[in-house]
Amino acid sequence: MSHSIRHKFFSLFFPATRALSVLSVDMRAMDNKKAHNTSSYKNTSLIVRRNKEFILIIRFDRPFNNQQDNVQIEFMIGNSPDENRGTYITVFIGKEKRDGRWNGRVIGTQGNGVTVGITPGASCIIGRFRTFVTVITDLGKQRTPRNPDTDFYVLFNPWDPADLVYVSRDTDRQEYVLNDVGIIYNGEFNNISSRSWNYGQFEEGVLDACLLVLDAGKVPLLYRGNAIELIRQGSALMNSQDDNGVLVGNWSSDYSIGTAPTAWTGSPEILLKYAKDGGLPVCFAQCWVFAGVLNTFLRCLGIPARVVTNFASAHDNTGNLKTDIILDENGGVSRSRTRDSIWNYHSWNEVYMRRPDLPEKYSGWQVVDSTPQETSDGLYRCGPTSVNAIKDGELSYPFDARFVFAELNSDVIYYQSDKYGNTKIIQVDTTYVGKLLVTKRVNSNAYDDITSTYKYPEGKLHLVQKHLGMDGHTCPIPFPVILQPSSWRVRFVWMIEVLTYRIFYVYTTISISICSQIAPGGTLQYTDTITPQSPGKKVLMACLDCATVRQVTNQLEIFVQ
Repeated sequence: MSHSIRHKFFSLFFPATRALSVLSVDMRAMDNKKAHNTSSYKNTSLIVRRNKEFILIIRFDRPFNNQQDNVQIEFMIGNSPDENRGTYITVFIGKEKRDGRWNGRVIGTQGNGVTVGITPGASCIIGRFRTFVTVITDLGKQRTPRNPDTDFYVLFNPWDPADLVYVSRDTDRQEYVLNDVGIIYNGEFNNISSRSWNYGQFEEGVLDACLLVLDAGKVPLLYRGNAIELIRQGSALMNSQDDNGVLVGNWSSDYSIGTAPTAWTGSPEILLKYAKDGGLPVCFAQCWVFAGVLNTFLRCLGIPARVVTNFASAHDNTGNLKTDIILDENGGVSRSRTRDSIWNYHSWNEVYMRRPDLPEKYSGWQVVDSTPQETSDGLYRCGPTSVNAIKDGELSYPFDARFVFAELNSDVIYYQSDKYGNTKIIQVDTTYVGKLLVTKRVNSNAYDDITSTYKYPEGKLHLVQKHLGMDGHTCPIPFPVILQPSSWRVRFVWMIEVLTYRIFYVYTTISISICSQIAPGGTLQYTDTITPQSPGKKVLMACLDCATVRQVTNQLEIFVQ
């Protein structure tokens, strides 16, 4: 009798804790989107930016006990979520505490509701995540079912210094991330015209279309947290040349099976058609269309971007940093023998980002071009390559610096051919290429002349030399740099005052005064000692960036043991 009474007493005062069940998850989309600068997206789902906390509210069937209950919030992306690959993220709240890729904290409780703060990692994958809440007990795990209403998107964060795409000035973020309209310049350098372009990165369906581009291109999820890699992939995927990308290029006059490039006025129509047709390339595009759509793609994902137009833009098909034009016997361009070309204008993109793979000075604006011109690592793409490195003539850095350098710096060399196929140089134009580079001005419809960010003014003499590596091997080599005039049959008068000499990122000013005439075939020799810092094949290039003598150039291959 007394034993039975004791049992009832125990049951009355020490009841078994009832298992916790999740009733709902509120992603607080409206409040979070405002805080994350994503309110402009016409998308009902939550959209957040990396490394910035967002709030969600979980409602349980009873009050949450932080000391007894064990709950984990799971975020998944892709078909095979894997914790090691960053595609399966767990955040713990309650009695079990673990560090993870993302941070989480309980902000407060009210009744049966728990307000949780979640901070995605600064380098996490961008894309659409699924959300689950799992209650862990001694009997196992109980996970909420899939609910598309709790899906959310993570984007790059140019507001956050920890993100590679951080931009410090709000006016620049407003222009290069949040502005959904713009102007693309074309025409001739002395007769500039323009066309308005609707980037439309916030329009309904465009964000999903941009992510579909990555999916259709089979871009690994692992790459999608790396801004450099994602930009490079995006450059390839805007054209259909080798991967069924978004747009088909067409430089003929026959657009009968598609839309003429001049008929497009914006990106959304193109991206939405590509998505609607299941990844079928859209016909047709030329450079400004490729640049306009890539700009939308980049801004939509949170990467600061702008369209740049280069007037008198060279296409160095042979990779010799010159534009070789071969004339036939009648003085016309020999189409069969001339591989290089010059466009009256060419449009590409710049992205603003930090480049941890390069010296610090080469962060900032980077060239990226999706018009299919030449292959890079097997695909038709170009960049990102540092604008500052292009100006400094540092052409060994990734990616595609030589090609971009030639687009705006190469000499145009005209060859006369005879009926036997022999050629001789008849003219060198040192100033035609890269006449002017422009982009839309911040908060204005006028253009900014940004030529000086890419190249030094004409008439200023520079010696640009190739970086030889800095990996710890010392092998002093006396190295004569010989600069010879080409086969001109005229007399040169060089009035050289200052030579800027670059090597190993050390800038030395050398004063040279030459007031004598140098006959054809004469040489100007400067000798210095260079210390390669790594073994292997090296290339030293020397050229004079001067309107009078830009054709004076030489390069030498060195094999370092």
